[in-house]
Amino acid sequence: MGKGTFCCRWLLLVGLTLLLVACSNRGETDLPEDGQPSRLVSFADCEQLQSYLTESATLKSTLETQFSSAPAADMGLDGGAAEALQVDAAREYTGTNVQEAGVDEADFSKTDGDYLYLVTGGNFLVFDVWPAEEMIELSRVAMEGNPFSLFVEQDKALVLSHVWDFSPLDEALFAPQNWQMVKLSLFDLTDRSAPKLLRESYLEGGYVDARMVDGRLHLVVSSGVYTSGIFPPVPAGTESMLVDTGAGTEIDPALTFPRILDKIYAADGVASTVDEICPCENVYRPETGIGTGLLTLFTLDLADPLGKPHSVSVLGDSGLIYASADSLIVAAQNNNIWAWRPVAESSASSPQASTFVHKFTLGSAPGYAGSGKIEGWVLNQFSMSEHEGVLRVATTEPAWVTGDQPENRLFLLQQNKETLEEIGRLEGLGDPGESIFAVRFVADKGFVVTFERTDPLYTLDLSQPTAPRVAGELKIPGFSTYLHPLANDQLLAVGREGNSTKLSLFDVANLSLPRELAYKLVGDDSYSEAEYDHHAFTWFAKEQVLALPVTAYTQTTDPEGYGGYDVFAGLHLYDVSAEEGFSLRGIIDHEQFYRDEENRLWYYPEPVRRSFFISEENNGDYLYSISRRGVLANDLLSLDEAVSSAELPTEDIYWIYPLEGDGI
Repeated sequence: MGKGTFCCRWLLLVGLTLLLVACSNRGETDLPEDGQPSRLVSFADCEQLQSYLTESATLKSTLETQFSSAPAADMGLDGGAAEALQVDAAREYTGTNVQEAGVDEADFSKTDGDYLYLVTGGNFLVFDVWPAEEMIELSRVAMEGNPFSLFVEQDKALVLSHVWDFSPLDEALFAPQNWQMVKLSLFDLTDRSAPKLLRESYLEGGYVDARMVDGRLHLVVSSGVYTSGIFPPVPAGTESMLVDTGAGTEIDPALTFPRILDKIYAADGVASTVDEICPCENVYRPETGIGTGLLTLFTLDLADPLGKPHSVSVLGDSGLIYASADSLIVAAQNNNIWAWRPVAESSASSPQASTFVHKFTLGSAPGYAGSGKIEGWVLNQFSMSEHEGVLRVATTEPAWVTGDQPENRLFLLQQNKETLEEIGRLEGLGDPGESIFAVRFVADKGFVVTFERTDPLYTLDLSQPTAPRVAGELKIPGFSTYLHPLANDQLLAVGREGNSTKLSLFDVANLSLPRELAYKLVGDDSYSEAEYDHHAFTWFAKEQVLALPVTAYTQTTDPEGYGGYDVFAGLHLYDVSAEEGFSLRGIIDHEQFYRDEENRLWYYPEPVRRSFFISEENNGDYLYSISRRGVLANDLLSLDEAVSSAELPTEDIYWIYPLEGDGI
């Protein structure tokens, strides 16, 4: 390593010790006259980055004490959209339920119509699932840490894991500074019965989100640095990041900037390299600070799976992620209490809810495109959508921030050089006291659900981005948390009414007159993961069937009952139509995986979490349901008996239920 390179890295590390935790505020003089950050600014070199962070560090103590009693923001629930893919001319299957076609989202299960890929119980598993009657486990690979999600792209699998135990790592080569890392494991699946490990990448920091577009992984990781005064206790066996310099306790400069350990596996051994998570020249800062860490977009092109990855970083808080086929949006909200910036000296006691929106282009190497700032906070990824060059973002400013009522707004932003400029907005969505609970954009239309006591569905006409308007409104009991667009200008909604999961079917063909065609209350004391995770929602368009995970508790006096309750942890199948509404076609019960009658014990009743359909001409339609303990395959024509099943690896968690005369 040359002297210049060493000096550059040392300056960067020292600079980040001074503030990755206080890059949140540079004073009101940095705001343009319109109050909007015009762009992110890159650094010419590590010395410039160090200078910026040194200046920012002087504000740390002020930010740590300001607004320390404010409550945390409720980020709400999540949502998504189904995608049916063709395997060949005769077979089709339902893939992961995603927001945008062609933009895959990380999840713990994937299928390609021939195989099922799972990460569960600390393992990466591959099943042959077609034909359904012959479902069989092909391979099982024990994974380091906690594997939680994956992607599959043709003959490559990418498994994402959380890693907290660093003892297996060579400390002399790589001594992590954070308490957790995101690990990326790349497998060759040419032989599904024996996945071959090609690469392992350890990134310092926490997982934010990930997308797969055109065979390229785009992984977002959030990193941070602790300083004296807010640094938590060091876990046993972990080397402290703090060193005593004699003049006080400081962060060890050798352990400050997030790094990546990359291992490439080949026939002649393992090649390991360690580098910064992002080059200095690819680090950007907002003109007005927004946070206390480093947000990195990491891209790996599977066309060159062993090639060098690309990365770009933003100094600031983590945020919510939205991605289209062409760009990735980071909505970084100032709900970190250290990062709030009063709009004027006189309002120093009143935090302002705002969101910085950063746009990055996607491709073989990610690039920064532009930024903007809007009022309020976004609910989830569905609060954002890009259409014909216009980014639509729905926000809520909470009542505890406004001091009066929640404020719901819709912003329409368009890129002008390196600024996301507001070209249109809608104010006052919802009645007084209501906040946004669900959003969905479909082409030049928008649908927003607000809630306090009733469920108003607002239809939005966005065909003129500079003049968006509320076209119609419908008020019904309960509320929706996920909106799923169907053919024929219909919306299928999942939400709640009282203590029941609620399904609704809306006709939105006439935006000025939305109608509820049908609704279904699943049952008392019921809930579904699909209410807050759109990946649990499966729509099979060919048969117009909804597969919905359901867990329900019913009180019983039956001594065989589960602690006084009958428990259902399975799947409901509903035929859905405008004419008939919701008709229960049948249920899939996973009780066989968690009830142990012989030992008078029940395992914890694991709910069904995912499902998918495979359909082949002349060979029928099959439903596959997945819980943490097992997989079932059922013929849609005969749901009573599974045609095949498979148990999954998991720890045994027993819940004792009393039988008559046995006591407790």
